[in-house]
Amino acid sequence: MDQASLVAITIVNYNGYALTRDCLRSLAQITYKNHVLIVVDNASGDNSVQRLREEFPAVHYIQNLYNMGFTGGNNIGLKKAKQLGAEYVFFLNNDTIVSENILDELTTFVSGNPDVGLVGPLTYYYEARNIISFGGGYINRNTGIYVQYNKGKTLDQLESQVIYCNFVAGAALFLSTALADAMGGFSNVYFLTSEESELCVRVADKGYKLAVITSCSVWHKVSQTLTVGSSIRAYFLFRNTLLFVKRNAVRFGARDLIELVWSYGKSFAWYVLKGRDFSGAKALFLGTLDFFKGTTGAGRYAEKLNARSDTVSFP
Repeated sequence: MDQASLVAITIVNYNGYALTRDCLRSLAQITYKNHVLIVVDNASGDNSVQRLREEFPAVHYIQNLYNMGFTGGNNIGLKKAKQLGAEYVFFLNNDTIVSENILDELTTFVSGNPDVGLVGPLTYYYEARNIISFGGGYINRNTGIYVQYNKGKTLDQLESQVIYCNFVAGAALFLSTALADAMGGFSNVYFLTSEESELCVRVADKGYKLAVITSCSVWHKVSQTLTVGSSIRAYFLFRNTLLFVKRNAVRFGARDLIELVWSYGKSFAWYVLKGRDFSGAKALFLGTLDFFKGTTGAGRYAEKLNARSDTVSFP
């Protein structure tokens, strides 16, 4: 195939040396050669960059002076991709492993389907390599609640090789550099979680389709940078869902409000009564409280995450 198009793969690292190392090792095996690798380090304290340089000297490394979050880190990566002249940018989580054909398939699909603005590969669980963890989704912009398609299925159970949707998970997002730049990258008000939801909405609002293709894959270790179930991740999840609704809802009505209140109430009850997870319940409460206080960015966890408490002004 024609490999004239330069693709920039940008990976954000925060105290995740082993995860990023494994991701880069898998990327060393991909068959599409016209690509550059960009690792943006969010002021890690585990000497990540120095250790990674020894094994992957050809990677472009950017070391931030403080933790800019998933949003700010990827925006820095996007800026570097533009400087390098990349036609496409592939935002990839560091806790993923990729198939060898991933860039061949993504680039071919996007170049052959100009009506599709954003595409992702089929995502499998790392620990159950043939079970789909994400195969497209639908997000309600008035509630921030999304439904996943094909979760728990296997490839042979899918009816189509292209899954059109309005939500693509942030673990692996592929689009043209020009479109990513026109969208303003990721909004830094989020810091972590919900940023991909807003990017998907922005792309769709410009008239583009979104899709997941099944001909290439990533295997996701399910976000080990901040462990699943951690109170910090829960805080951002619940605060940022409300931020997303505030910024993107259209004709928000009583039904939407009831659905949101029910969802949060049900989650709080599960944390307290079934999960006995009082730290999760506290995170939900604090996230909701901080939303109403107007807190954005790293917020109350700025010091703990080596971030800045103020919100970067763009976009």
